[in-house]
Amino acid sequence: MNNLGLVAAEIESVITALSYREREEVIAEAATEIGATVAAAPSAQAIAAAERVSAKAFKLIVDYETGGKAFYEQIIKQRPIWPKEASGITIGFGYDLGYVTLDEYRSDWVHVIATLTVAQKSAMEACIGFHSGKDSAAKMQALLANVKDIVFSWDASQIVFKAKTLPKFALLTDQALPNCSLLNGDCFGVLVSLTFNRGPSYSRQRQPNDVKDRYREMRNIKADMIAKTFADIPKQLKEMIRIWVGTAVETGLRRRRIDEANLFAAGLAAGIVASPIDGAAPEATPAVAAAVMHDDEEWLEVTEDDVAAEALAGMMFTAAAAGAKWAGDEVQPDYAHIGPNLPTGLAFTLTANDLALLAQLNDFDVTSAGDAPILFGLRGAGIVKDHTTDGEIVLIDQRPDHILPRCVIGVWNRAVGKVSVFPASTVPNQAAVALYKNTQRAGNLLATGFYEYRCGPHTTKNQSTPGAFLLRNPDMSHRTVVVRRSRDDLVYQRRDMADRCEPGDNIHPTFFSQPVAFSSLGCQTVVGTCRNGTHSGPWAAFRTAVGFTTANGVPGKAFNYMLLTGAEARTASQLRTGGLTTDKIALRRLRRLRFGSRGPAVTALQQQLNLPNPDGDFGPNTCAELHKLQKNLPGSTGSDGILTPELHDAQGWQFLASIGV
Repeated sequence: MNNLGLVAAEIESVITALSYREREEVIAEAATEIGATVAAAPSAQAIAAAERVSAKAFKLIVDYETGGKAFYEQIIKQRPIWPKEASGITIGFGYDLGYVTLDEYRSDWVHVIATLTVAQKSAMEACIGFHSGKDSAAKMQALLANVKDIVFSWDASQIVFKAKTLPKFALLTDQALPNCSLLNGDCFGVLVSLTFNRGPSYSRQRQPNDVKDRYREMRNIKADMIAKTFADIPKQLKEMIRIWVGTAVETGLRRRRIDEANLFAAGLAAGIVASPIDGAAPEATPAVAAAVMHDDEEWLEVTEDDVAAEALAGMMFTAAAAGAKWAGDEVQPDYAHIGPNLPTGLAFTLTANDLALLAQLNDFDVTSAGDAPILFGLRGAGIVKDHTTDGEIVLIDQRPDHILPRCVIGVWNRAVGKVSVFPASTVPNQAAVALYKNTQRAGNLLATGFYEYRCGPHTTKNQSTPGAFLLRNPDMSHRTVVVRRSRDDLVYQRRDMADRCEPGDNIHPTFFSQPVAFSSLGCQTVVGTCRNGTHSGPWAAFRTAVGFTTANGVPGKAFNYMLLTGAEARTASQLRTGGLTTDKIALRRLRRLRFGSRGPAVTALQQQLNLPNPDGDFGPNTCAELHKLQKNLPGSTGSDGILTPELHDAQGWQFLASIGV
């Protein structure tokens, strides 16, 4: 028994798995088809591709090409081996002498060759070009016998692998598959591992004598890369195990494919697709990137189907982003302006009159979208009794978190005074909060306010949901708003950055049939799913309440979305039930100007802020200037971009009083 506790049969099994490479037989074919570069000396492009492979993916490749460092040093003894199958004499990290030229070998291993004797140099060079795909076992055994005592140390082998081998296969992968630049280091590295093992055979068609259609999953992976349906790739990696069932390499390749699938899924779950890899600097500073970044284009939805599939493999999608928390009311930008020591857990009724009062006190023009119903969100609210039963809707005032849907999104049909409510979330999930902190690319909290949406497909990197609601301009370009982002921790606070950007914070399903999780980079999400264009759950009922009768809804139709907090809705309800809806002093509790407000009060505010061409529309410029004012106030602890009566009075302004509440 050796130091690793492996018996001879287990050692033979590992070495047999090391031998399995389809790559040599397809590289030349694929290179011709895709115009791939397989030159001996890595180009700058190849080196750059290799640098995108994460440390985890690098270790996965090395472990499967060597059996791991302990196996390489204790079992193989750092010597050449002949893994049989179609292999040649193999040294280092899967460096097969049967498939390289003499010049390549001399260039790649010059630092080791210099230490060899003349006889050893000659014996090694005699192995070049011979492999058991064309040469007899006796020939291969004779070659091995002449070199079996020559040492290729782990460190020397790693130098060659990093400098020569990895760049070659990283570039082959990048050239064979589109959209690799959208993947992070874990995901891209998995595809490099696959190419290292099976070659860039992603376009190889089925041959007449290929009863198994061996390259079906490889072609499917290329189709996924073209369609940006990245979440399907772990499934394809696992499904190709069928090829080796019952063969000598089944155990090793089953393990490799599963490990690759798990690492790819973990990379997706981390939410860092299309971002700087392994600590690399962002492509632009946050201030520059924010002007052009569309968060919805950075996101990759995680559905309950993905979670269920990965749960079988023992993975948790939220693990990579654990730690995102909701801030206390005194520092949270949605709540600090309401007042300190706010109660939670209190039930209240919600009516159309409450929503009308909130719209009035925020100067939201609920008529601007014509006869379309008003969509509304209550951040931090739960449903006790919904609209489907007799009597009033009953909600509870609570706080959101980044794990479960703890908000309400509803439909207010002003024409008939009807309100419908649905379980939802109006905040990003844990992975999204971590995404911006880690990469400064995407992940945001949409500020409370009044927004215009358009019916259309919610499209991300791996899927498209028809008949959703998009934060868009009339020409369907992304609408500029101001969102909150956190660079230094996983908590949104008043001191955090207020970012003027085009986030694409749409309204779409959570992609979970139950309120157990939600997928959002900053979007507003209603519990439910959409599979193959079929809407289901509360999300489907929400769309019905809007008036949609088809999967696509009414493309381009405009809707207003009023986003406030459960605490503000509870206060409005209390004003109604207490008979205080005409009491100007009481109404000051809810009097606000914020994003989306319109009218004379906004014009007056813009004049006080010295904005050019005041137009009465509280948009991104007005919001940004108000944030700036708040941050520069003596003793400031941050900003929220919301004008309260208290801030108005402290500035010595009088325009709110001159026009009423």
